[in-house]
Amino acid sequence: MQILLLSDSHGHTARLRRVLEQEAACGSVFFLGDGLRDLERVQSDFPDRAFTAVCGNNDWNAAGSYDDFAYKYVAGHTIVATHGHRAAVRYTLHDLAAKAQSVRADIALFGHTHRQMQETVGGVLCVNPGALCSGQYAVLELTENEIHVRFCHTD
Repeated sequence: MQILLLSDSHGHTARLRRVLEQEAACGSVFFLGDGLRDLERVQSDFPDRAFTAVCGNNDWNAAGSYDDFAYKYVAGHTIVATHGHRAAVRYTLHDLAAKAQSVRADIALFGHTHRQMQETVGGVLCVNPGALCSGQYAVLELTENEIHVRFCHTD
């Protein structure tokens, strides 16, 4: 299964739409905050996608009701998703990993720092797709036994 990971679009709605079109093989999309208005503008154009979205620190103007954390079980993996500002990800990933461990998640997704990265902390794979406003995103490829992260760039 392929999951599209997006965060921090910050008004780049056209870029968001372009990446959703380019990554058509990804049936699931995690949007990790700071651009929920962008997501709201394009989401209905992709009815075949399963969207999971969380609130970022700049999403005070989003129309919908979004939580700070989302939890999903996908392809044998438990995923916790957040923007990251409530888990102090600018300073450490230990709080995020502890939150994931508390719900027995093996994957934690976050944004906020505008940097693509993956790091395993306490047995939890922590992944940041980077900032879509800078052309960065990621694809998470899951099987029951493997996790692969593909970092991507677009114009």
